[in-house]
Amino acid sequence: MFTRFEYFQSADGVRIRWGCLPASPASPRGTVVLLNGRTEYLEKYAETAADLNRRGFAVYSLDWRGQGLSGRLTANRLKGHVGRFRDYLDDLEHLVRLAQRHGPAPYLLMGHSMGAHIGIRYLRERRHPFTRAVLTAPMIEIELPAVPRRLLYLYAKLAGGLGFGRAFTPGGAAYEHKDRIFEDNPLTSDPVRFQRRLADLDANPRLALGGVTYGWLQAAFDSIDRVAAPGYARGLTLPILIVRATEERIVSREAQERFCRQAPDCRLVDIPEARHEVLVETDTKRRLVWEAFDRFVSDTDGVDTPRHSADGPPDALQTPQN
Repeated sequence: MFTRFEYFQSADGVRIRWGCLPASPASPRGTVVLLNGRTEYLEKYAETAADLNRRGFAVYSLDWRGQGLSGRLTANRLKGHVGRFRDYLDDLEHLVRLAQRHGPAPYLLMGHSMGAHIGIRYLRERRHPFTRAVLTAPMIEIELPAVPRRLLYLYAKLAGGLGFGRAFTPGGAAYEHKDRIFEDNPLTSDPVRFQRRLADLDANPRLALGGVTYGWLQAAFDSIDRVAAPGYARGLTLPILIVRATEERIVSREAQERFCRQAPDCRLVDIPEARHEVLVETDTKRRLVWEAFDRFVSDTDGVDTPRHSADGPPDALQTPQN
């Protein structure tokens, strides 16, 4: 688990919570910057951090703005809101500087779902120290209800233009009883780890987060379109491992495969019968994740050097960043 919890102030004044777990000074293997998904928080990744630490890595992570114990962006702290994904990148840049200042090289980025999406953008659009990236269930595209994507985007944009950007989307709501029901949940097939999350929220209700706002949804669609643009994945020159869940219902498996095919050095691993949160799955399924991780990083120690993408997105993407 994380042994140090601190806060830093973002450039726009949001209080961001971060944590770290140092590597053993006797045999440090490197540093992992660990990026969790939407609604998540540092405590939920204590087991993952410990797994990485046993492998010799220091671990640095954060609660994204608007969730966990970082500053919330609406008066109702249960609303999942952000105005633009670029703010996530700026917060991540601060965390990366902390990791570089205090953690040993080489540096590896590991992200889950929304955190993996933000990590992709950081690797593509910012100068960085990372030699490799591991992305579990990355949010390349969201699995949508039976509403055309374009229509949902226009609806979110219209709502934002009418001043409802901080309102819940249809079907979005505060944290509800249904979120506590294990049966047929889309996140994990492990009842013990599912209950562990509920225990975290019962111990500290301030960790809870509900559905998204129109503003978050529009910002997410804008960022997804950016990542899916022609040539974007081809600009990622470092080795990438994408780990997919075969029982995925939150993000698009097809989009993950398309992205991996376009990236110059990407490999794809499926975890049979796993749901979205592959790092919070049963022991058997988690073991498959860590076996893929170990194979992927086994030849990196002391040999990998950062391979930066272009200093910015390709010409087709030279639009205001969201």
